[in-house]
Amino acid sequence: MREKKDLAEKNFLIYSFLILMGFLFLFFPDLENLFQSPHNWGLIILFFLTNLFFDAVNIKTLEFTRGKVETSAVFIVNIFTAALLNPLEASLVAASSAITFKMIKLFFGERYPVSRYIFNFSQLAVTTYITSLLFYRLSGTNTFQNILAILLSTVVYFLINNVFVFFGVYILTKGDIRETASKVLSGPVTSMALMTPVIAVIYILYQYIGFVAIPVSLAAVLSIQVGNYYRYKYYEAKLKHLKLLAKSLEEKDECTRGHSEKVAELAKKMAKRLGFSPKMVERIYNAAFLHDIGKIGIPDHILKKPTILSKEEMMMVKNHPIMGEDILREVDIFNNRESKWVRHHHERWDGKGYPDGLRGEEIPLPSRIISVADVYEALTSDRPYRKALSHEEAKEIMMKNMKGTVLDPRLVDLLFEILEKEKEEEET
Repeated sequence: MREKKDLAEKNFLIYSFLILMGFLFLFFPDLENLFQSPHNWGLIILFFLTNLFFDAVNIKTLEFTRGKVETSAVFIVNIFTAALLNPLEASLVAASSAITFKMIKLFFGERYPVSRYIFNFSQLAVTTYITSLLFYRLSGTNTFQNILAILLSTVVYFLINNVFVFFGVYILTKGDIRETASKVLSGPVTSMALMTPVIAVIYILYQYIGFVAIPVSLAAVLSIQVGNYYRYKYYEAKLKHLKLLAKSLEEKDECTRGHSEKVAELAKKMAKRLGFSPKMVERIYNAAFLHDIGKIGIPDHILKKPTILSKEEMMMVKNHPIMGEDILREVDIFNNRESKWVRHHHERWDGKGYPDGLRGEEIPLPSRIISVADVYEALTSDRPYRKALSHEEAKEIMMKNMKGTVLDPRLVDLLFEILEKEKEEEET
């Protein structure tokens, strides 16, 4: 495993050097112009400092995506850097500001392999250089022509940047091509769709009121960015608080300690194998982590009872998915989806579960994933009324007694396929 990782890092370093060579190939023929042409130092300093500042705080596009997409206004700044500076200036400003930000993070203890610095500098330099070159070829004296030029340049910047990132991620992870594409492109596509109209508006303002439009517009974008940043931090804090509540609930009982986290990890593995996007995998993970949050209202003596529960006690326990739904609905970023998945994680494939008696495909797929993970983890853990079962014992029970009745048969097969493949990899 270590050898594979080292080989991937070596290949990534070679890939980064190839991009750097590409930039130098573009750079040197035009080097004379860098020293002979006059420079707009006001714009250069503005774009450099703005890039640094925007790098520090990413936009969480809450209003449109409920926090699923994270982007950066650096995207906007680099487009205008490409449009208003010459290609060499633009490429050096974009790339050097990104590296400066990485160096600042290094000062605060956040370390990266050398290949990351080379890659970030090179791909941003090449992307911005080509974007700037394209803009100057397409633009003219006509305002409408220039707006089209900036929009096309935005698309080209997005494509080149993400092609570089895609191959970089693929080299490092050696994952499935479709999974890598989903991981790399799912956020940026939405980001481009949201940012392109903003870029068009800022450029129109620049055409009509001049240079002052740039700092004023960037200040407006910054205010939105900072507002959304802190708003998202608030939602993150709420999620963290709920996870701490779930963990504190389990800490009361040695038998259930770590249960939610283990269920969440199993659910995450299954969701990834089913081809969900990285963001969807994360949402399923969070829902699985919080699937028993509704038990917070059940007295300890019932949860820890070593004998059969009374009818009234069982009713209280069966109410915990509804309680969990009510708690999660208070977190806006969950957008009612995670809360529904938690509500239905005790439904059965044959329709005999609770609280709503859903059957088969009526049960949300994430709920079925959580259910399979929950059952396996419960069987292989100690409980007040029995000792933990072995993997083989749990498999026999789930395959013979639960597959196709309690649990989705396809997901039961998938879980054991994942677990057995992991076991084989550990042994080799």
